[in-house]
Amino acid sequence: MQHKVPIEPLTQQAFAPYGKVVDLPESDPSKAGDGWDCWSYIQMLDVHEPIGFGLVVTRRREFVVSAMERHVSREELLLAFDREIIQPVARCIDIDDPEEHPDPSTVKCFRIKPGQAIVIHRGVWHSPAYPASDDARYMFGIEKKKDKFGDEMIRPWVDFIGGDTIRFE
Repeated sequence: MQHKVPIEPLTQQAFAPYGKVVDLPESDPSKAGDGWDCWSYIQMLDVHEPIGFGLVVTRRREFVVSAMERHVSREELLLAFDREIIQPVARCIDIDDPEEHPDPSTVKCFRIKPGQAIVIHRGVWHSPAYPASDDARYMFGIEKKKDKFGDEMIRPWVDFIGGDTIRFE
């Protein structure tokens, strides 16, 4: 079965079940100088090991997701660089279940603008981000340690329950 999911704008309230939003606050900056404004500690990443950063070039493709990954032992930062990206996520049902599959009924797709970022909670299912239109670049940051259920470099992608797929629009 294929589930259709609308693309939503990224807001803290809508994204809260999946993680945290990093964006310019509406409040005054905590520091400022000649030609610069700074908002300190607008979001936190809970880490205990060094953070590894990676870059992704995401290319135009059909807006269909058939599998996702999750990190039960680490949060993940994702920052859109040059163009808008779409990030599909699904709720974690049982963070202690190594056999869990992503549930397509919990999938949301968020539009992330260049300069915006998200911190994906531990256990939240996610696919690679998609470009909203043209090829795009994004960066991710994650603790450089093995996950509780093994190394996601070996078998990261888990099919949806029942082999379903998601189409977002």
